[in-house]
Amino acid sequence: MIVFNGSVYACINSLPEDELNGLLHSGISIVENIRVEAEKLIFWELHYFKMMASMRILRMEIPMSFTMEYLEEQIIKLLQENKLNTVSTKISLSFFSKHIPTRCTPIVPTSFLIEAETSETFSSIQLGSRNIELYKDHWVVKGLFGTLESSNDRMRKLAAVYAYENNFEDLILLNENKQVSETLIGSLFVVQGDVIKTPPLTSGCRSSVYRQVVIDLLKKIEGVNLIEEAVSPFELQKADELFVVSLSNGIQSVKQYRKKVFSSYKATLLFPKFIANYRLS
Repeated sequence: MIVFNGSVYACINSLPEDELNGLLHSGISIVENIRVEAEKLIFWELHYFKMMASMRILRMEIPMSFTMEYLEEQIIKLLQENKLNTVSTKISLSFFSKHIPTRCTPIVPTSFLIEAETSETFSSIQLGSRNIELYKDHWVVKGLFGTLESSNDRMRKLAAVYAYENNFEDLILLNENKQVSETLIGSLFVVQGDVIKTPPLTSGCRSSVYRQVVIDLLKKIEGVNLIEEAVSPFELQKADELFVVSLSNGIQSVKQYRKKVFSSYKATLLFPKFIANYRLS
């Protein structure tokens, strides 16, 4: 079951022909993944304002009906239809233009599509099991546009193939200045002593809700100096620890980068604070 513009359908193929054509021809402009625990939308307010900001960046029409309460109702409706309202779920909320914008009609009506799948609840940090490496075939797009989930999507898919072919657990993505942006999985945090660095949004990393949640937590921890600034690949081998933050895995420690094997000390200390914030959101 899916929800499309407020109506429930068995699958995408069940959509009316004109709506299906709009989806196929215009493509998905914004995709936001949201975790739901027993009908409770985790960090929902942060996700909602991120989606609205993304639509403004892309100059998409934002209907007055797209309120936080309305979209939450649509998500709960889908969970109930799929009998997923009592389990941990990952929701995919997509927004796209009903037809291709033209010079005469640059702003066109916006449609939304909601899909759901079961997901495991975070129970502990994820421990890395294999090496990660730099991905240097292509660079991520920097700047405000690069922070959107869809901006570097094709490049990340190419990187995923490269990781699979070379048996890497994850890949570190670089921008055109050869600075670290993020990893294929999520936001990268580099630990050296009491200093934790993460690339800024201007590096081309995705503007992730979970990235910001962890940044806010680290700023409150006494004895930890959180810095958002450019990270050079040379700093990675000098680090004591690397960990990655994402909606899919929560907090995941990195096992090894090239010949450097890392600890997971800071990530292990951070996780209880993260999960407490997660449950109270």
